[in-house]
Amino acid sequence: MKTKRIFIAIKIDNTHQINEVFRQVGFDLNEEAIKWVNKNGLHITLLFLGETDIEEIAVITDKLKTIGGDFDAFRLNLKSIGAFPSIEHPRILWTGINSTSGLYELQMKILIQLKKEKVTDDYKYTPHLTIGRIKGGVKNPEKIKKCLLKLKDWEDSDLLIDKFVLMESLLTKDGPVYHVLETFSLKNQNV
Repeated sequence: MKTKRIFIAIKIDNTHQINEVFRQVGFDLNEEAIKWVNKNGLHITLLFLGETDIEEIAVITDKLKTIGGDFDAFRLNLKSIGAFPSIEHPRILWTGINSTSGLYELQMKILIQLKKEKVTDDYKYTPHLTIGRIKGGVKNPEKIKKCLLKLKDWEDSDLLIDKFVLMESLLTKDGPVYHVLETFSLKNQNV
């Protein structure tokens, strides 16, 4: 059985404001061992499917085309800079997402259609945009905390979300490499 490691996402185009955040955080945290995300691969994951049989990908693609054709475009913006699991113990640096219910409704529709699972009340989708990963431990936790708190009120301009993608993730020694397998347009793009 041949498989591909796939996920569904919203690609985020690189903006001047995103470049500025990368520059500022990179400058403030230049002594930390941070593996920055390639800005051409910026995305908000909607659903990670993992290793998937290649024959099943055609069925998934058909379902996603239907979802895209029935779902309205919406707007969101990036806001705040934070860390997982916390700013006291950062491993992943991210920007938060400020969105109408459109993002959450799209994610839930995809989850239900593809997973065919009953979604429980304790399920929580936490949309974010990963910008970097801290490797080998933190050298100066207070400096990281100060940098992240300084950017907690940062906000990008509105972005029109008029499509989503099915992506393949190839794991390499230099980190994941992403390839768009299919793009799905949303309707009513004059939002």
